[in-house]
Amino acid sequence: MKLLRKLMDEAAGRAPWTTPETGSTKPESPVKHSEKKTSAGGRFKAFTLPPILKRRSKGNTDTSASDDPDTSIVISPPPQEVLTFEQNLQRNCLDVAGQQLIDKEEYLYGQVSEEVSQFNTEWEMEKEQLASDHQDLLSHIDLTVKSSLSLDKDGLQALKSAVKAILQEEEQDRRWLNQDGKRPAWRPSECRHHHNTVLKSLVEERMVNAELSPEESNELRSSLQRDVCGKGRCLQKDLLRVVKEVKGCYPKDMDICNLYGKMYHQAFSTEIRKILEYGLGMADCSYLLYWVNVAYPEILQNPDLKKEINCETLGKLLSLELTTPLEEQYLSHQETGVQTLLNKMLKDVEQAWREGSESELRDNCYFSPLAIDVIQCINAAVISIETVLEDTSKVQIIVCLLKDFLNSYKQFQEKVIKGVNQKNSRTVIMANLACVEQFRDYIVKKADIFPLDVKECCLSIIADLKNCGYTFLTSPIHKDLKSQYKALGTPVWLEKKHVFETLLKGISEHIQDLKGLTDTCHQELLSQLHLEVTVEYVRRLLQRKIKLRDKEMQEQAARSVCEDGQRLHELFTEAGSRQEWLSEVLAKIAEVLRLQDISSIQLEIATLSQTYPDLSEIQVSALLNLKSNLSASAVKRVKKTFVVNQDTTSSRDTPSFFSMVQVK
Repeated sequence: MKLLRKLMDEAAGRAPWTTPETGSTKPESPVKHSEKKTSAGGRFKAFTLPPILKRRSKGNTDTSASDDPDTSIVISPPPQEVLTFEQNLQRNCLDVAGQQLIDKEEYLYGQVSEEVSQFNTEWEMEKEQLASDHQDLLSHIDLTVKSSLSLDKDGLQALKSAVKAILQEEEQDRRWLNQDGKRPAWRPSECRHHHNTVLKSLVEERMVNAELSPEESNELRSSLQRDVCGKGRCLQKDLLRVVKEVKGCYPKDMDICNLYGKMYHQAFSTEIRKILEYGLGMADCSYLLYWVNVAYPEILQNPDLKKEINCETLGKLLSLELTTPLEEQYLSHQETGVQTLLNKMLKDVEQAWREGSESELRDNCYFSPLAIDVIQCINAAVISIETVLEDTSKVQIIVCLLKDFLNSYKQFQEKVIKGVNQKNSRTVIMANLACVEQFRDYIVKKADIFPLDVKECCLSIIADLKNCGYTFLTSPIHKDLKSQYKALGTPVWLEKKHVFETLLKGISEHIQDLKGLTDTCHQELLSQLHLEVTVEYVRRLLQRKIKLRDKEMQEQAARSVCEDGQRLHELFTEAGSRQEWLSEVLAKIAEVLRLQDISSIQLEIATLSQTYPDLSEIQVSALLNLKSNLSASAVKRVKKTFVVNQDTTSSRDTPSFFSMVQVK
C-alpha cells in the first residue's frame, strides 16, 4: 500500500492527504502491500488520471530556483505538527478534516491501470474506511449545527468551520456531477439540504419545548397564554441571537437570517394552529389574537431583526380563514358585554331617580357619574379592539352602541321632564346636562373613530337633550314672568318705564337661582334664556296691541325698544350669555319704527331680511301695522320690496331668530 500511495503522490505532484494549511503528511495507513516489479524493471506502468484529479493537481513544481551550486541555500522552516483526520474532528476543525477526506476520495476513485488491480481488496478496504470517515464528518457537522443557538465563542468557531465543510461538500458534489466514472455512494451528499433539514428540526424542537420562567408564568392566567407567550419569547430570543452571533458563521449568499426567520415563522404558525384545534375561551381568544396581530409583528419590527429579515415575505402568522372566526367571536363578545353594561348603568340611574335620590353635588355643581362610566366602558372596548386586532375600523361596532344608548338616555330624560311629582327632577336634569356635555366632548374628540352618519346622529341627539334640558329649566321662569310679558307692546309699556323695570328685576332674580350647573352649561342656559326672552319680547311687540299713530309715538316706541334691547343685553351678557348678536335685533326693529320715509323703510326692511333670512312676510306686515299712519299702498310697496329681496337673498349661515317668533 505504501507503493500505491507513493505512486499516487507522484502522479498528483504532491504529498498524499496533506492538510491544506500545513502541507504535512498524514501517517500511513496500516494496510501494507507487497511490491512487485514489471518486466521492464520498473514498479508500475503509468496510469491515467481522471479529469477530476487533473483539476486538483498542483502542476509542476517551481523551477525558478537555479541549480547552480553557488546559489544561496534557502533553509526550510521546521515541520509543523501533523494532524490526522481524527484529530481534526476532535478539535472541531471540520473544514480541514473534510478537505482531507475529499483529497483521499479523489485518489481512491481515480481510474488506475490494470497493474493496481491486484491491490483490489486493499483498495476496497480504503474505500470502506473513507465512507465511515465521511459519515463521522457529517455526524460532527450535524451536532455542531444542532447546537447553533447555544454555542459559546469557541462553539461559534466550530460552527463556522462546519459551514465551510458544508460548502466544500457542495463543491465536491458539483464536481462529481460532471464525471462519467463511478462515483462514491455518498455522492451527492446534499450536505446543504441536510443542514437546512437539521435547522428546521432544531427550530421545531425549540418551539415545542419553549417555556417561560416561573416569574413570567405567574403573570398569565391560563396555560394557553403561558404556552403562546413562551413560544413567542423563544422566537424573539433565538432570532436575535441569529442576527447578532450566528449570522457571522455563514457566507452572505446563504442568507441565514431569512432562512431562520422563515423557519421560526412556520414553526410558530404550526404551534398556534395546533392550539386552535381545542377551541378557545374568550380570554384566550383575545390573547391569541393579540399575539397574531400585535405582539408577533412588533417582534419582527425590532430594529436588529428588521435589518436582516424580510418580514414582508413572511406574511401573517395565521391565514384569514383562521383569524376571521376568532375576530368575529371576539367582537361579538365585546359588543354584547358593552351593551349589557350600558343598559345596566342607565337602569341604575333611572332607579335612583324613581326612588327620589338627589343628584350628588360636587364643587357646587350637580353631578352624575353616568357619562364617565359610559365613556370609560366604550373607550376600554375601543382600546381593547385596537390593541388586539390592530384595526381601528373594527371599533365602529362599539361606538355605534353609543347612538343607541343616547336614544335610550333621551327617553329617560323625557320621563324625568314629565315626572312633575318628582321633586328631584330638577337636580337630575342639571346632572344630565353635565353628562350630555361630556358625551359631546368625547364624540368631538374621537370623531375619527365614528362613522360620519353615526357621529352626526349622536350630535343631533345631544343637541335635543340639551335643548330639552334647558327648556325644562327655563319654562318655570317664563311661566313666572308671564304677567310682565303681557304688558310689553301695550300703551302702558310705552308710557310707563316701570313695566320693563319689573321684567328685568324678575329675570335677574331667576338668573341668581340658576345654580348647580357647570360653567359651560350655565353659560349655554343663560344664552338660551337670553334668546327666549328676546323672542318673547318681539312676539309681544308684534301682537299689535298698540297703535303708533304719528311720528312722535313712533319715535318714542323706537327709543323704548332700543333702550330695552340694550339693558336686556347688558343683563344677560354680564351674567354669562354669549348671544352678542341679539342686541342688533331690537335695534333694527326700532329703526323701522323710527323711519318715516317710505324708501328708507323699504331699505331697512330689506336690510333686516338680509340679516335674518327667516323673517316672514306675516312678521313684516305685523311690524308695519304698528305704524298706523302708513297707507295701504305704502305697506304694499314695502312688502313687495321685501318679497323681491327675499327671492334674491342667498342662503347663508346666519342665526335663526324670527322662525321662533310666532305671529298670528
